[in-house]
Amino acid sequence: MASPQTATRKSTRSRANGHDKKAVAAAAARHDLHTAQEAAETFVSAVKSSAAHFGEHVGRTMGEKVEKAQNGAEHVAEKANDARHKLEDRIRERPLTSIGIAAGAGVLLALLSRR
Repeated sequence: MASPQTATRKSTRSRANGHDKKAVAAAAARHDLHTAQEAAETFVSAVKSSAAHFGEHVGRTMGEKVEKAQNGAEHVAEKANDARHKLEDRIRERPLTSIGIAAGAGVLLALLSRR
């Protein structure tokens, strides 16, 4: 059987060991929290950087697409203008033929629309 002094020493050591374990656990928890905060900050920084890069890429790509669309529209407008000039020239060269073709197209469209 243990003497009262031995029991007191064991109790004191037991409390000291419990306190040390809690301190170690608290320090480990603080370290883990600090590591998690650093990881979160790194992640947020990476996401911001990626978002900025993506925004620049989208802006550049959209600018290129808009420029291509404008060039295409200009090209189509030029082709339409050329076709109009050619048609006007043919009408001036052969006015009676043009009137006959227009009348025939009108009759054909009228017949098709009645059905």
